[in-house]
Amino acid sequence: MKTLQPVAIDLFAGAGGFGLGFKIAGFSVPLSIEIDAWACDTLRYNHPEMTVIQNDIRDFNNINSVKEICLFHPDIIIGGPPCQGFSIAGPAQKDPNDPRNTLFTNFAQWISFLEPKAFVMENVKGLLSRKNVDGIKVIDIIKKTFEDIGYFVEIWLLNSAEYGVPQIRERVFIVGNRLGKKMGIPPKTHSLDLLNINSWQLSLEGIHLNSAISLWDAISDLPPLNAREGKEEQPYILESQNPYQKWIKNSSNILYNHVAMEHSDRLVERFQQIKWGESSSDVAKEYGAKRRNGNGELSGKTYDQNNRRLNPYKPAHTIAASFYANFIHPFQHRNLTAREGARVQSFPDNYRFLGKKTVVSHKLLQRENRFNEKFLCQYNQVGNAVPPLLAKAIAVHLQEKLELCPQLIETH
Repeated sequence: MKTLQPVAIDLFAGAGGFGLGFKIAGFSVPLSIEIDAWACDTLRYNHPEMTVIQNDIRDFNNINSVKEICLFHPDIIIGGPPCQGFSIAGPAQKDPNDPRNTLFTNFAQWISFLEPKAFVMENVKGLLSRKNVDGIKVIDIIKKTFEDIGYFVEIWLLNSAEYGVPQIRERVFIVGNRLGKKMGIPPKTHSLDLLNINSWQLSLEGIHLNSAISLWDAISDLPPLNAREGKEEQPYILESQNPYQKWIKNSSNILYNHVAMEHSDRLVERFQQIKWGESSSDVAKEYGAKRRNGNGELSGKTYDQNNRRLNPYKPAHTIAASFYANFIHPFQHRNLTAREGARVQSFPDNYRFLGKKTVVSHKLLQRENRFNEKFLCQYNQVGNAVPPLLAKAIAVHLQEKLELCPQLIETH
C-alpha cells in the first residue's frame, strides 16, 4: 500500500507509545527498532504494516548496516534510549560506565547517517542534573554531540498532564532540527491550575485551556475488579462517561489487559486501611508486612513508594515501569491493572500489550544470571512508554514549525 505522509522512524521503540502518537498525528512510522522480544510482539500485533526489527541498536554501527534496513529518508527520528543510568528513581550513586548512559551515541549515529530534518530524544527529568565523572553536565554532552553533526538543539521539559494525559509525568525531550529554527515547546492544551474550578474551559491570559484530566476521568468506566479477578479479554460493562473515555475506547468491543494482581487476603486487608494519598507506610502496625519465613512476625519494614492509594479527582502520579506495586486503585482494594495504567498513559483500548502480565524483578534475574527470562512484561511496557497523546502534541508541533512535506511511502 502506498501512502502520502511525513515519515518518522522509532528507535528504542518499547511498546510503541512514541510512534503511536506520531501516527495519530498523521505520520507514517514504517520502521521500529527494539531489543525486547515481548515489546516487539506488542509492536507487531498493533502495527502489522510496520517493519519491526528485534535487535540491539549497537549492531547497526555503520552507514551501510543502517541503510540496509532503512530504505527511505525519514523526516524525523524519535526514540528514548534506556534511562536507568540517568534515573533519579534509583540509587544516588550511578555507575559512570553504565552502557545505558552512552546509548544516546548510537541514537546520534543514526541521525548522522540518515540526516533527518529533525529528531526527538526522550529521557527522565533527572538527566538535567546528571554529571559525568569529570563534573560535566550530561545534558551538555548530549547537546554538543548533536550540534556537532549539524543540528540546532533545544531542551524541552514537558509535563504530560498539560497535554491531555491524566498523569503528572515530567520528561525531558532533546529536540534538534537541521533548519536552525527555534521552535519552542508545543502549546499546552490543559492546565493543572484549573482542577478546582468548576468550568470545563476558562480563559487564561487569552489562551483557552482545559482543566487537566483526572484519574477517574480516565478509568471510571472500566469494569470493577477484586484481587485475582479479570481476564486478558473481556466485554465492557459501562458506556463511556466523558470525551476522554469515548476517545480512548475508540469503538473497541473487547477490553484487553484488565486483570487484577493476585493479592493475598492479608494484603487486601492492608489496602482497606489506606486512604487517598496514603501508602503502606501509613497503616497501623498490625496490618504491616510480615517477615518471610518469620512464623508470622512483622517485618517492621515500610516502603513509602509502594501501594499508594491514588486520588481519583487529580491526575495520577507518574506511571513507572514497576507500577504494579506502586499504586492502589482509588476505590477498589487492589493495585492498578495494566489496562488502567494504559488509560493513564493515553493508549487507546484497542492497543493490546503482549507478553506476561508481570515478571520477576530484573535485578534478581541479573543477580542469578537468568538472562533468558529477562523480558519487558505488560506493566513494564506500559510504564516505560512515552504517552501517545504527548507524542502527538510534539508531532503536530514539529509538523507545523518545520513545514514537513508528505512523502510517498510503500508499506507492507
